[in-house]
Amino acid sequence: MTSVSFVIHLKLLVSNLIIQKLTFVPLYFCSVGTMSSKKIKYLLITIVALLSCSGNVHAQLRDTLTYLFQQKPKPFFQLDGYNSFVRSRGANAIGFKTGLDFGKRVKFSMGYMKLFTDVVDSLEIKPNKFYRGEVRSNYFTTGIEYVIYRNDPWQINVPMHFGFGTSYYEYPDGIKANNKARQGNIILFEPAITGHYKVIRWVGVGFGVGYRIMLKNNKQLTDNLSSPLYILRLKIFVDEIYRTVFPSKKSK
Repeated sequence: MTSVSFVIHLKLLVSNLIIQKLTFVPLYFCSVGTMSSKKIKYLLITIVALLSCSGNVHAQLRDTLTYLFQQKPKPFFQLDGYNSFVRSRGANAIGFKTGLDFGKRVKFSMGYMKLFTDVVDSLEIKPNKFYRGEVRSNYFTTGIEYVIYRNDPWQINVPMHFGFGTSYYEYPDGIKANNKARQGNIILFEPAITGHYKVIRWVGVGFGVGYRIMLKNNKQLTDNLSSPLYILRLKIFVDEIYRTVFPSKKSK
């Protein structure tokens, strides 16, 4: 097999894997979650099912992905974050992701997130010695993001990420502020529907809903971190600013 044919086969394999993931998501949602999050899960199921309900859609998606993977990928870096809940209290995640962007339609990324919560428990670290412990989590992410609709000023995306890391209690003991207790490994899956609306060429409003599904929990904590998540933020389009300040010769 020549190097060219190997690359073509590899790209087709990746395309098939993406399609299989899109097909798998609605089935997984049907078996995981709580009654209080039905509306968000049904919304995710409906959108993702549109991508996976027929052979014609599969064929079109496969053709699109094959074309996109023939384009030269561009590296990207962006700050990331979302809001969620634990015990009906705020739980906010911040971090970053970086990876490759194929034709501004498909992104492969890796990243890192830190989850802060407002959940506080009393921890007995030593006999009759109690401390104020706050639930925290750190995890690395890997995943894909596919643009399902783009027509300026609107854009709608379907990101899906797996996370691998730890959750724990963080507490101060008078000497050190960020001691860790009851630390354990976690694995999670975060599908979502996100998008943005460009108010002007350089600035927009980002939005989205999703769900954090804990595939493996830290049993040393009393909380299951599975939760609906939502996104609402201001977006600055750095690439548009760059093109305005440094226009290409073709556009002149």
